[in-house]
Amino acid sequence: MSVGDITSWLWTFEGGDPGTSTEENPSVFYNSVGSWDVTLNVNGEEGDTFTVENYIDIFEIPDVTQEPFDVACVFWVPFELTGGMPEGGEYSGDGVTDGMFNPSTAGLGDHTITYTYISDDGCENFAEENLYVDACTGIDETNEAAVQIYPNPTVDVVNILSKSTMVSISIHNFKGQLMERTKLNKNSYKINTSSYPSGVYSIKIETEDNINNKQLIIK
Repeated sequence: MSVGDITSWLWTFEGGDPGTSTEENPSVFYNSVGSWDVTLNVNGEEGDTFTVENYIDIFEIPDVTQEPFDVACVFWVPFELTGGMPEGGEYSGDGVTDGMFNPSTAGLGDHTITYTYISDDGCENFAEENLYVDACTGIDETNEAAVQIYPNPTVDVVNILSKSTMVSISIHNFKGQLMERTKLNKNSYKINTSSYPSGVYSIKIETEDNINNKQLIIK
């Protein structure tokens, strides 16, 4: 915006990289949060110098995190995605609409879910986690001997037996709502299901060797 017969430019960028430049329209990067002065001299000692204090404002990029997702069953109704921090961001990815995840729309397999947050200063960051959609059709033949659930269907109690040490067990209803989560360090466990409404549930059994996702029917 300088006027007159300009033959040279000398910029000084406090906190910038580069800190000085003789280009007419330089590009400058800032790696530190703060408010920084900018000075421009034109035509050297015989020219003119102008300084704007606190001309450049640099804000912190927000720290965005997303908790790992539990495995979802393909027959679940759409459920709300949670676990993104700071609160107030938006979710995107396969099967995601207005913060709700539809397993049947996404389909079987792994899906990358992105949580994006924009701070009040306009700085944006994101976090990603995989969400696995499982058929949850029952005991897999390959794992039938490794993890057993019985009786299934059940009425008021279900027994879980594993050849390797179980680390945790979680149960979700058909809406994807967490009903129960238990941390373990044992090979057998009994769950009282008498308070559960009748229906189809998914049960996730994490052992030291693998993760098993099963379908549990409560009469």
